[in-house]
Order: sequence, then structure tokens, then C-alpha cells
Amino acid sequence: ATVTATPRPVAADAAGHAEARSEAVPASRPRDVAVVGAAIRLPTAGSLAAFAELLVEGRDTVRPLPEGRWQKTEGPVPHASFLDRVDEFDPAPFRISAREAPLIDPQARIVYETIWEALEDGGRIGTRAHGSTGLWIAYSHDHYHEERVRHGVADGRGLGLEAMIANRLSYLMDWHGPSGLVNALCSSPLVALHSALQHLRPGDIDTAVIGAVHAGISPEYFRSMGDLMALSPRHRSRAFDSTADGFVPGEGAVAVVLRRYDDAVRDGDRIRGVVKGAAVNHGGRTSRYSAPSPRAQSDVISAALRDAGVSVESIGLVEAHGTGTGLGDPIEVEGLTRAWRGVTDRSQFCAIGS
Repeated sequence: ATVTATPRPVAADAAGHAEARSEAVPASRPRDVAVVGAAIRLPTAGSLAAFAELLVEGRDTVRPLPEGRWQKTEGPVPHASFLDRVDEFDPAPFRISAREAPLIDPQARIVYETIWEALEDGGRIGTRAHGSTGLWIAYSHDHYHEERVRHGVADGRGLGLEAMIANRLSYLMDWHGPSGLVNALCSSPLVALHSALQHLRPGDIDTAVIGAVHAGISPEYFRSMGDLMALSPRHRSRAFDSTADGFVPGEGAVAVVLRRYDDAVRDGDRIRGVVKGAAVNHGGRTSRYSAPSPRAQSDVISAALRDAGVSVESIGLVEAHGTGTGLGDPIEVEGLTRAWRGVTDRSQFCAIGS
């Protein structure tokens, strides 16, 4: 769970339990962290402005599997919000040879370019602050390795290993802070953000870079989600709706560049938003492995609010996980309600979305 502040309510994708956004930027505190650079690559939206336009217009980007993604397999055709041109990559800025590039998971190539764009957005390309920068990449699976093995393509000097994904970029940029992957499934980006705050707030590093990526490079992801009966047979996610029957995968990458708020103000950085607080926990044992815990979700949201130093009544929008299932959605609402009801009797002042 994270608490962020922006000049006005904005919609944003947030994996994990919940992300709460306040309607006005509260007074800064020494623990606040500024978002000084951001970039996205999403279906039909390659920029923040294009994404905002997509949301305002309410466009639906779900479609059948694009031609050429992989060979047709038995069973229903997968539907998702698919990216186009996932095989394209410019290796030159990353000092990657044309021989090496095909060995690297396309997800890594996509997030590299998105992180580069976020650094450009924040004016960080070419600065001398690289040494004290940490990097966290949210990345949940490498089915590309399985495809390489299936087609008899050798990795070659370990270039295709998952462990290389973050390390390669830190090496290129001469970053000396922590560098690694975060795989916590749906909550990976928020867990990465929380980890970054633990190093950025006390001054261990001066800049934190977070990238998150997901793309279905092989049919294996859709098979596994189908086996769990998690995908909507109607190919539409209806979070918090009585007709919810599963989710629809989405592809894309997001990257943000973070600095301590006071440092960003001092240096005249453009501040896109402020991270006020964050918290992470686990649901522990519940009735069954796939069932979330409303008490644990309430606890982590309350902890994030305490860390942020903001009141529940200042929150204007919660971007929830929103599994789009009859099991997960009510539990998430119950967790939010517990957290809110613990400190206020007001109602109808906070929107919820996913």
C-alpha cells in the first residue's frame, strides 16, 4: 500500500493492495519523496499524455492475440491489452551488441527503454549523480528463457539470465546503489517502491529508479492463469461489479525516478507527484492459499497512512488491486472499510477504482 499526493486526483494503475491519492499536496515532511521523472509504455498509449487521454475517453484496449506473437496453440485464443512491436529494440544507447540483444528477454528490453525515457523526463541523463542511484525492477516471469530452450537457442555467457536484467543497467549507468529484481507477483511494483524508500529516505542513496514490466512472450502465462481459472471467459475485467468473473491481463511498462522531496525542491526538479508513505505486509494463513485476508489488508493500509502522516479524510481516490472476482473484490472492500471506519464516520468522500 502506498500513499501519494498530486495537485489533483489522477487515475493510475497500482499493483498490490491499494494506492491512496490525496486531492491536494499536503505540506511536505522530511520523509517525503518526489517523483521527478516518469515514463510509460502501454497499449495504444506510449506517453503519459496519451494514457491520460485514453482514460478520459474510456477506450477499451483488450483484443485477441496479435498476429506473429507466437504460433497458434490449441484452446481459446488469448485476449489481453497487448503491446505492439514487443520485438523491437534499439540496443545502441545500452551498449548492447546486435548479437546479444536477441538473447535478452523482450520484457527487459522494453523496461530498459522506458527507464531511459523516465530519466530523460527527469533530466537525469548525463548527470553526475549516477553513483548514488539504486535500481529496482518489478518483473514476475521469464517465459522467454523457455522459448529459447525450446528453439535450441543458447544463452551465451549467461546474457539471458534473469539476474542480469537489473545488473546490466546499473553497470551501464555506473550506479552503485542496490540493484535487483522484485518478484511479488501482482504487488511487485509497490514492493519495489517500498524497498526504494527504505534506502532513499535515510540517505543511503540520492536517487531511486523503479521500473515495472509485464508482457506475454509465450503462451505459458495464459495457460497458467487459465489453469487457476483466473481469466474472465468474457475477456472483460469488471472489478467491484456483481458480474465480475475474472481478470484480463494487460501488458506494458512503467518507470519512475525518485528523489528526496527537499533535494528535488532545492535543485529545481519538476515534481510530478509526492510519495508520502508506504507499507508492506503479508496476509499469513487464511481459509485457503488463494484467499486474501481483510484484516491484513486493513493493517497494511492503516500502516501506510500512519507512515504518510495524512488523515483518511484527505484521501480522494483509492486505486485498488481489483481482481475482478467474487472472492477478491469483496475482501478488498472489507479491508478498506475497516481501515477507514477505524478513524472516521464520514462516507461518500473517497472514490475507488482499479
